[in-house]
Amino acid sequence: MTKKFFITLATGFFTTACIMLSGCSKSSPDELSHAGHNHNHPEGHIHGNDSHEEGEGSGIIMLHAAEAERFGVKADTLRPGGFSDGIRATGRVLAGATDAAVVAAPTSGIVHFPASVSAGAQVHAGAVIATVEAGKTSGGNPDVAARAALEAAKRELDRLKPLYAEKLVTASDYNAALAAYEQAKAAVSATALSGRATAPVSGIVTSIDVAQGQYVEAGTPIASISKGRSLTLRIDVPQKFFREISSISGARLHFPYMDADETVDIAELGGKCTGNTSVAPTGSTGAYIPVYFTVVNDGRILPESSFDAYLTGASRQGVISVPRTALSEQQGNFFVYEKLDDDCYRKLPVVTGNTDGQSVEIVSGLSSGQVIVTEGAVTVRLAEGAAVAPEGHSHNH
Repeated sequence: MTKKFFITLATGFFTTACIMLSGCSKSSPDELSHAGHNHNHPEGHIHGNDSHEEGEGSGIIMLHAAEAERFGVKADTLRPGGFSDGIRATGRVLAGATDAAVVAAPTSGIVHFPASVSAGAQVHAGAVIATVEAGKTSGGNPDVAARAALEAAKRELDRLKPLYAEKLVTASDYNAALAAYEQAKAAVSATALSGRATAPVSGIVTSIDVAQGQYVEAGTPIASISKGRSLTLRIDVPQKFFREISSISGARLHFPYMDADETVDIAELGGKCTGNTSVAPTGSTGAYIPVYFTVVNDGRILPESSFDAYLTGASRQGVISVPRTALSEQQGNFFVYEKLDDDCYRKLPVVTGNTDGQSVEIVSGLSSGQVIVTEGAVTVRLAEGAAVAPEGHSHNH
């Protein structure tokens, strides 16, 4: 081959390379990063994860405003404010001494409860809680025998009364008949004869203490009732928080029957701290200091129930905090979602501090002025994990 041929061949390769480089330079970085990406998207999918790299490790999460509103996503601007450190503890609701009552069996016999009576049922004073059938037990009904004795004593007294008036019987005979009648009368109970055990107060049935069809002796407690208005809360605080107890001013309570993020602020119930003692409560398994509060129940607290508590003390100012609903826990780490505009979000790692049961202190990761998702973080997390770009979204920016 001649020298001229090699020069022509080299020139051709150089020209081809320039054309290829020129073609690449006209493609946007977004187009290059989406090479081979499938743009056919299924319908009806929650819009998510059109992640464009804005910086190292930061991805944009797409969630259209209409979808966010539909699924209850709400956001708020962060502002430093007051925050009360919480002491986490456990406690139990104690009924007040004057607000509890016991229903006792009026006679010995077999207990029968109406279908409407069960633990948690609302009852009124005088309502029948149970009936006690004495006639079916061995030995008969002692109250029926007492009634028969009363009737016999009354007949004898009625027979002697006119005779005594006519001086036909002695005073001692008449007085003996009168005493027998009074004794028989005292032995008879109208309630016992009816067999009905009634509620002494209006309130909530907190426990049924015997089984249906069980034999009981007269006076046996068969049910308990609580008015449920005045309640005492005993909160067992770990001893390591002994120095903080004096500054406790309130508490938030979470009961097992509540939603995960629902709490009751005892301030709403007129709650006040009634004192504490250095003596550990009976049955406790560790070093605890019981703290007592009194509250007026508005129907949200079930007497005799247990709860988790967040005791709050003095407030610290200038603290950035977020609602518990704003946090997303993933593999032991916590994140929040920042709202960048109507359709765009991004996930931010945060370091959490203390909690008062409703809000959580953010030690690092956030600053004042950022707009953070406070409700519906689960929806944004689903959008983050979705592999489908939103319908109508262009990859060319």
